[in-house]
Amino acid sequence: WRRQPSGTGEKIALDILWLRFSEEASLPPVFTEEEQRRFEQIYDPSDPASVWSSACVKLGLPKTRGHLLSWYKGVPYINWGEAVEAVSCGWLYVTRTKEGGYTYTPRTNIFTLFRLFASQWKIERYIDTTCRKPLPEDIADQLVESTALGLALQAVTQRLPAHTPQDFAGWMAAPDKAPFSVRKTMLQIREIQSRRTKLSPAWQRLFPNRSGRAPETPAFFWNEPPAEEVKPAPAAAPTDATEWKGLVVVAGQVTGRAVLVAHQDEFKKPDMGDLPILVFPRARPDTVELFPHAAGLLFAEGGTLAHACNVAREQGIPCVTGLGPEFFATLQERAGKQENLWLVMDGAAGSVKIMQK
Repeated sequence: WRRQPSGTGEKIALDILWLRFSEEASLPPVFTEEEQRRFEQIYDPSDPASVWSSACVKLGLPKTRGHLLSWYKGVPYINWGEAVEAVSCGWLYVTRTKEGGYTYTPRTNIFTLFRLFASQWKIERYIDTTCRKPLPEDIADQLVESTALGLALQAVTQRLPAHTPQDFAGWMAAPDKAPFSVRKTMLQIREIQSRRTKLSPAWQRLFPNRSGRAPETPAFFWNEPPAEEVKPAPAAAPTDATEWKGLVVVAGQVTGRAVLVAHQDEFKKPDMGDLPILVFPRARPDTVELFPHAAGLLFAEGGTLAHACNVAREQGIPCVTGLGPEFFATLQERAGKQENLWLVMDGAAGSVKIMQK
């Protein structure tokens, strides 16, 4: 609740934006009741000893005031308005757009800006010292560090100028070629993500990544879960396209046989002398188990900061993501009509095309 600025003293309820935890996170697609309880303890802002509270203290962030978690069909959602206000020290807040989406609005308050600059300085120190230390041995300390670095990542990205996903992907893939004003920030983001990748086993020990896919749920909702059953999105339809453009992850040109991995339990290991281009519908963390068998990696859906993309970047495997669900549907249809499907991928350009024989 907040008082109206008119000074009437009347209270009004703010909209709460519940944002779904990314499917790219190192978490199971659906939580059991016990896992829900454990997850809520981690994200309990009322407990000063919780992972969330401890991470905020390390970064000098203000105490979160509201409830942080909500559940819909066993899928966790985070109170994104609270998270944004905490990370920005109140400088940014989330508002609803006319279309039902959301946007970030800054506050022009000198005291808020002062708190933000003080927090950014502390976050800068935390990144510089933490990323150069050996990993903590205790799993609780690993969870706190992973969460703090995730919050630091959100804070650091506030420094970036307006940009498109393609801009960000290019800067992430080659920070030395990015505009001078963003190079240090992009190097920090890469450093943070590399450290978080090393910490991801702590989450996997608490919440084993089971096979399967999360139920179709909205990416976000306001105030309360949808009253009506969410209808599954229609399956992507194949197209006549033979070329696609995605987001750059790792540069490198590869020509190879495409192996589509819709379900990992059906994957058959190829001969080591015949490494294919592996094609996945999503950049899920469990896909990294198959990376040793790939000459190149393609993801139909997934951001450049996904765990799988971070691992591909560290291992130097040419990779493109965000090619679209139609890309995967088209390859599935083509693969069903011919024995071998060959692709030409250019990681630096983020492009993929079917090789005509």
